[in-house]
Amino acid sequence: MTVIILPSQRPPGRRGFEVVLPSAATDGATALVEGRVPAAMAGPPLHVHRVSDESYYVVSGALVMYIDGTVTELPPGGVAHISRETEHTWATPPGSPAHFLTLHSPAGYERYHASALQLEEELGQSPTASDLLELSRRFDWELCGEVARRLLPTGVLIEASRADAEAAKSATGK
Repeated sequence: MTVIILPSQRPPGRRGFEVVLPSAATDGATALVEGRVPAAMAGPPLHVHRVSDESYYVVSGALVMYIDGTVTELPPGGVAHISRETEHTWATPPGSPAHFLTLHSPAGYERYHASALQLEEELGQSPTASDLLELSRRFDWELCGEVARRLLPTGVLIEASRADAEAAKSATGK
């Protein structure tokens, strides 16, 4: 299948994420998501994808990646390929917003973004962390452990409920 998708043809994004290449355009083979996120941000909870491999490519800024117990900072041009069943998450370092691409193969996970946007519209407000965790389970995304943990910009995993406040502290240096 050959397809051209212009920026104006992309579906609406949510919180800095846009689906650039949806699974429908590749017969489910791959999907590409573009992320543009602020500096000093704790990323998603530590998770695995049981069905898909995921690759990250950093366009600008940096990502602090936690992959199977190892923390690495990916600079512009850096690539991380994460095989299915591998624990991973990310954050952005202080002072460095990030622009990156993620490729899922096979596709399917990217549909989470549209579903989260739809849920937000239905609720008339941002979904809770619990709402989003429940939603993500439908899209090849599984939480690691009993308690959600997120990565701080410093490369430390902490309980997800404290992550935003702690990440904000790293942004201000306090």
